[in-house]
Amino acid sequence: MSSTKIKTVFVLAAVLCATSFVVANPVELTAARQQGGAVIFYAAYQGQLRDILFNPIVFNEVLVNQGSAYDNDTGVFTAPVAGIYQFVFAAQLCRGDHNNVWYFMVNGNRRMTCHAQVSGPDTTLNTCYSMEELKTGDQVWVKQSVGSCAWASTISKTITFSGVLLAREGVSTLGGKYGSGSSCPLASTGRRKDTMSSSVGRSASLSHVAITLLLCLLLDTYII
Repeated sequence: MSSTKIKTVFVLAAVLCATSFVVANPVELTAARQQGGAVIFYAAYQGQLRDILFNPIVFNEVLVNQGSAYDNDTGVFTAPVAGIYQFVFAAQLCRGDHNNVWYFMVNGNRRMTCHAQVSGPDTTLNTCYSMEELKTGDQVWVKQSVGSCAWASTISKTITFSGVLLAREGVSTLGGKYGSGSSCPLASTGRRKDTMSSSVGRSASLSHVAITLLLCLLLDTYII
């Protein structure tokens, strides 16, 4: 078989695989959308955080706040739904000798320490990541310990706090179940355990089988 035919077979296989996933799994994709909108925020602090305790740091310039879960009056993020969240704290370190220590706090408890040091005239942007499985109502913020120092101008946005909901109730916010281990589901004749009506379920199953058979016919044609 020529290289052109081989490439065509792979393209057709990829397209049909993607199409079969959408047709065969409408409930999973719809469930992810029905459970609520995106939860994502990105906020910045303007000015210097110099040598004193901030608990929490109030990031008062809100750039993104979908889901309205971050409060720029208190600096606290409150989880609107249970799920897995990722948080990022970034700070431009002050020049000079400072013992820079920040903490990701969850409900008043330290969950992660972010430590960085520079000396003399050097400066660098320090970035820390934390991933947490939260319950509805859990609160997250960033705490600065005494002796830490970071700086930002009104336009640089070099002290920031951000977060995003990655998954909830076993469903990725990208749509589809996480941890399923399946990248290209094949046709199945087993009983479907979802909330679709029987007529919709039969239609999806038949469409899935038809697409898989079409793929097989195309593969046979190009191989011959």
